[in-house]
Parts: sequence; C-alpha cells; structure tokens
Amino acid sequence: MKKNAILMLLGVGILTSCNDPKGSVENDSLSDATADTAVVYEDEMGRVEADGAEIIDVGEDFWANINWDAPVVENEKMKATDVEMRSDTEYNIYTMDDRLLFDTDKAQIRTAGEEKLQEIVNEIKNLPPNGQIRIFGHADARASNEYNKELSAERANAVKDWLQNKGGIDGQRLSIEAMGETAPRATNETARGRQLNRRVAVVVVTREQ
Repeated sequence: MKKNAILMLLGVGILTSCNDPKGSVENDSLSDATADTAVVYEDEMGRVEADGAEIIDVGEDFWANINWDAPVVENEKMKATDVEMRSDTEYNIYTMDDRLLFDTDKAQIRTAGEEKLQEIVNEIKNLPPNGQIRIFGHADARASNEYNKELSAERANAVKDWLQNKGGIDGQRLSIEAMGETAPRATNETARGRQLNRRVAVVVVTREQ
C-alpha cells in the first residue's frame, strides 16, 4: 500500500512536469527530496538523507579543551558496567579502566570489554547522529614515552574499530588520540594511581550541529 502511494505521487509529479512547458516543476524524485518533500513521499530513507546527518568537524581546539573533570552522571546502566560517565554542555565522556577492555600490555578487546562498549553504543544511539566521537587512549608512566603512546594508540584504534564494525557507528564520526602518559588522573607513584591513569575515554559530541 505504501509503495503504491509513492508510485502514484511520483506519477503525478512526472505528468505535471511533462505538462509544464517551462519546466517549472523541480525536485520530483526521491533522490532530490528535501526534508519537507521526503515527508510527502512518505519515504523513511528519504527523510534520513534529507535531514542531512552531515558530520561537522568541531575542530582540534574543541578536543584540546575537554574538561576531564566534568560532572559525573549517575547513570545506573553505565555504573553497572563499571563505566564512568561524565557530561558537559556539549559532550559526554565515557571512561573505562584498561582492565575492563584489555589484558596487560595487549590491545585486543576482551569479551567482557565488548559488553561495556555495547552499553556505550546504546547510549550513543540516543544522542544526535552527527556528533563527532573521539577515543582517547591513556597510559601510566612506567614505560618509555614512545611505548606508552604506541600502546595507547593501538588500544584507542581497537575501540574505534569495534565501535564501527560491531557497534554500527558511522566511521566518519570516529577518530582517535593517543595521549600516552601526558594526561594522568592521579600520581604515577602508586599502583592505584597508575591504574587510574591506564584508561580509555570515549568522548561524544552531544550538541546539535
């Protein structure tokens, strides 16, 4: 029934165009639909495409000024998976201890880690669909700067690939930043402090583009 209605509307558009010698009727195809005409055509994909979920680059200054001490959000689902959620006016931060995702000195996501990432994906899908997402990899200071940066890059990339390939997040939204040991949350002089510093943070832009 829905398909027949669409075909009838298209037929009317074609006939109108043929009867107009000046060719004043334009945009009579689904591919040319605007947000308004997509609703007329009752075409769901047309609405999505016409709405134009274009990913707009927020710029490197935005990422350089993330407030890692943004207020904690009491989200029961996140809390149950040991993912810390913080929120600012323009973004959410989902932070995971490296032990939730990886074995020591590894960059392959563990099965248990996939469950954590899926909960983050569920949250992301409730946010604007064109917000950029950056994955930050962090390390403690025990190894060399070069090693720490390399490992944090590999881990951030592993999360990025998972979000895209298994989480269904548009790859154009995703990027990584290897922080290495440059942004500690705690002292590197204690085991507890080093553990807090070894983490992955997923930052999702929530403002409307």
